[in-house]
Amino acid sequence: MAELSLSAQAQASQPEQRATSEPITVCFERWRPFSYTDSGGIARGQEVDLIRAAARSMGRTVEFSELPFKRCVANVKYGDTDFSLHVDKTDGLAIFSDSATSWQLSLAVSAARFQSMAEFKHQDTPRIMLATEYPYPKAVYRKLEALNARLVRRSYYEENDEHAKTFFNILTTARVDAILVDRLWAGHIVNQFRLPVVILAQDFHSEPQYIGYRHSNSALARQLEAALAALPADLVTEIKARQY
Repeated sequence: MAELSLSAQAQASQPEQRATSEPITVCFERWRPFSYTDSGGIARGQEVDLIRAAARSMGRTVEFSELPFKRCVANVKYGDTDFSLHVDKTDGLAIFSDSATSWQLSLAVSAARFQSMAEFKHQDTPRIMLATEYPYPKAVYRKLEALNARLVRRSYYEENDEHAKTFFNILTTARVDAILVDRLWAGHIVNQFRLPVVILAQDFHSEPQYIGYRHSNSALARQLEAALAALPADLVTEIKARQY
């Protein structure tokens, strides 16, 4: 009986140990070209393929799920998912040492109204839209304050590229003067649908993004981070050169 008790106690003190046959679980919000789900329901993107390659070198498989950002973070915190992509130091998770991507924030404006930041700054109190989902760094709010901006908030979550296309329609109605967006994501949508939108050349803010995990899952996190760092340079280059 004592041996059984000790065994049960040891298992209870190590909640994150699991059979290596179990897949690593990763959650992400749609963010092309880094992570998204294609029309066939398959996870794609630079980060997705890099993680798949790293897991393969560990002898593991990966299960990806696409959810709104806050749900990804919550699922990791509560132990339902191993990792969340695209987190930073404000999100309350432990993070990998090296950033996986960078959130390059820029202002998207109507091409019929503005062509440069100099033109945009002629607005006395520009209405700038921000996402409700993300805790922006303090540096972003300082820059918005310097523009004397009036902030408008709405959800940025989009399930596919068609939804993202309609997201930019708010600029054509002049209900807002600019949308604070990630440059890479916005550029993909604007180019794909040839939208009458200009992404102002001046970067508004850049914030490193990391893979996040809960502290109790640090052993698996160290293994995955080491596997990512050990990927051959030519493979990493080839993955990043793919068209997503």
